[in-house]
Amino acid sequence: MKRDLVVKLAALLFLAGCATKAPEVSTYYDPVYGDRTDLLSDNLLETPGPPRELVWLNASRIWKSFHESLYYLEVNYMARKEVGYLEIPPGEMLTIIADGRTLKFDGTGSSNLRKPYNKELVRENAIFHASKTALQKIADAEKVKVLIKGKNGLIEREFAQDNRDRFRKFVSAYAQ
Repeated sequence: MKRDLVVKLAALLFLAGCATKAPEVSTYYDPVYGDRTDLLSDNLLETPGPPRELVWLNASRIWKSFHESLYYLEVNYMARKEVGYLEIPPGEMLTIIADGRTLKFDGTGSSNLRKPYNKELVRENAIFHASKTALQKIADAEKVKVLIKGKNGLIEREFAQDNRDRFRKFVSAYAQ
């Protein structure tokens, strides 16, 4: 009886731990257009020392048909209110250097995607068009440097091993 209770408790704790971890890739279906979107999210780019801001570089694929998909990179930026917004303008504001090869990405900027997150934080997002080939180059690289230009500065980050693993997994499943 006691052993049975311990096994049930261990199983419950295991399930609770699995339930709290967000999936690496989420899939959404548009009920109107029938598009399927696969999204790599929560890909936080770490910084040495105390961070001034938090930056995520996520990837997505909008599946249209067996032969057609659209690919995007999304920059999510969050900072304390006193640091302020990065204010990413339209254009080639995202540069990724993958093993010394420079890849530039064009987007619409973050002007419509800026908002306070809570009393102390601000958040903004910017979406950049990407090609399947560009995503594959990033996934194949051993060293990936990310540069994000805004009106209020330049952010530089590098992929850690976890970022490389997550990006490779996304590309191998959705951009091959």
